Amino acid sequence: MVQHRQVCTPNDKPDPELLAHIAALGLETINDYSQWCARHGFSRRLTKHWRQRLKERSFHTEAVCRARLSQKKRELRKPDKILEAIYTGNLKAEGITQPHLKQICRGFEAAKSCDRTRQDRTRQSLLELLLHVGSRSKLLLPKFVIPEYGRTLGNTFVGGLLAVARLSHEWLRPLNQWKPKTHNVRRQFSSLARHLFAEWPVPAFMDSVWFKGDGEDAQRQRHWFLHVGSGKNIRMADLPLPFTKRMAHHFIQAPADLTVDAALRWGQIHGLGGDARVARAILPTRVGTVFENEEFWITVLRFFIANPMLDTAHFGPIIDYIHHQRFVFDDAVVAPGVVERRGPPQPNFTIKGRNVASLLAQVSAWHQKLAKTQPQQPDWLPSGIEGFEFLEGSEKNGTLRIWTITELLTAKALLAEGRAMKHCVGSYAHSCARGATSIWTLEAETDAGRTKLLTIEVRNAAHLICQARGKCNAMPAEKHRSILRRWAEKAGLTLAGYI
Repeated sequence: MVQHRQVCTPNDKPDPELLAHIAALGLETINDYSQWCARHGFSRRLTKHWRQRLKERSFHTEAVCRARLSQKKRELRKPDKILEAIYTGNLKAEGITQPHLKQICRGFEAAKSCDRTRQDRTRQSLLELLLHVGSRSKLLLPKFVIPEYGRTLGNTFVGGLLAVARLSHEWLRPLNQWKPKTHNVRRQFSSLARHLFAEWPVPAFMDSVWFKGDGEDAQRQRHWFLHVGSGKNIRMADLPLPFTKRMAHHFIQAPADLTVDAALRWGQIHGLGGDARVARAILPTRVGTVFENEEFWITVLRFFIANPMLDTAHFGPIIDYIHHQRFVFDDAVVAPGVVERRGPPQPNFTIKGRNVASLLAQVSAWHQKLAKTQPQQPDWLPSGIEGFEFLEGSEKNGTLRIWTITELLTAKALLAEGRAMKHCVGSYAHSCARGATSIWTLEAETDAGRTKLLTIEVRNAAHLICQARGKCNAMPAEKHRSILRRWAEKAGLTLAGYI
């Protein structure tokens, strides 16, 4: 047999162009390449003209396309067989073309996080669910369900079915008796959950518990669904805050677009004497769906409720100010390379005895101090989320407008943003440095110059646009919301429903 000479550089390293060509063919070694050429009728020589290599790459691309097309036809023609192959492990995510089937692969992998006994039961129940609903509904669509929960596997219908499967020992009725009565996918899932778990009516917002992933909090909330579905009062569940009868009544009547956490705050605010206006203003703030230091924050809620003429636009800035004064530790550089940890400015801050005018004056003074303070927080790394640029109009007609959304990566940039927009975004430096949050600025450029329009907060882990405010904390105009929606679609983000 003729031995083929390996092409080497003067340093006895393989030819980089050859190695790049081998990688483009999905191969790893020169020996793999030689066998591939023999198998498909190409010369096994390593030194080739670029046209010969181009033919090999074209052949490979066509072969991959044919294989994927063939696989796609099999997936569409025999979905039950495909599901069973995924269940048995004979088909992996990398060998699948359909997005919803890739999600299903990840769902079966996630089921392995249980102990061995539960794992087998959960995987078997998930297969039963997928086979049953797949032929009767649209519940296998690769769609994210709850905007506030971002783009995670748990926040898909497949993730919801996995959560249902984990509680298969709690099913009240046979799965095969369920049939959808609507074409709306959310309502199909809602119907399925109530068929399996509820003997009494369960409010629509409680469907959110099935899309929150599989953390401890999510598991606890799913038992609230079972609790209410069995006819018990939500007050008797292990809630993160004390609930009165009046609060429980308003909780059950909360709007369908809320999550369970938001509905808890909704019920609490109404039970304290507030209304939808106050609740809707509180929900987007840092205390909207977080239940820490409740004994203190309930006094702040009572303050807002007791002052109905206070513009709700002030709620967020007031809460940020109070949070900073009572709970935020500051790092101060006291010498080169020496950082001193300092306690909150007013750890015993109380809202009692304060009036609206004096509180707003203190918030304003805090904003001014933030604007003048030299940043101590070091720069931080980008979040990895893609920025945005969009051209609209025509330069010829003089209507050209360039929209940009840019991440702010220094405390100095946050302070400048806060000064320009007259709000307290400068206080987010610590959250940005920890990677929990990223802050972005929406600007529009025309012949007249560049204008700042919105400051945007993104929760990085959830890929969720959770807050967007204009100057003086104004809510976004509809045009600006449309730009946010374009960015969300392009960057793989979700836009919170309350923005």
